[in-house]
Amino acid sequence: MPLKGIPATISPELLYAIARMGHGDHLVIADANFPSDSVSRGCAVSGPIRVLHENTAALLEDLLSLLPLDTYCPSPICMMDRVDSDKDLGLVVPTYDRVQQVLHTILPGKEVIFYDRFEFYRQAAKAFCIVQTNDSTPYANIMVTKGVL
Repeated sequence: MPLKGIPATISPELLYAIARMGHGDHLVIADANFPSDSVSRGCAVSGPIRVLHENTAALLEDLLSLLPLDTYCPSPICMMDRVDSDKDLGLVVPTYDRVQQVLHTILPGKEVIFYDRFEFYRQAAKAFCIVQTNDSTPYANIMVTKGVL
């Protein structure tokens, strides 16, 4: 049963995880293809938190209604960059623009930072938790740094 003021997309497990996070902790919103089980072994929350959500950017928006962004780091939102062969093919990732718009709305002037695939995996392995969605969009992986209220 949903709670007042809590988006229905935020599961009890996810709500508990974000309540436990501290300033500077990272949360990864992963697409359906992200290797969440193997990457999350080193996270504070062991194993991914699975949510039924088909869009990582929309889940980010729901989370940001509850979670403050870190204003002290260069960018509180990072994403997985396309590999060179996908760049050469001109692969368009609609999630990139939507996430940048979300960030500009909350923190004008801040830009999303892009990590190459394997660096994103390394950073995600140090995150507080990984939230696995069923978003099938390629490269729809987002890392958020929690700030203070």
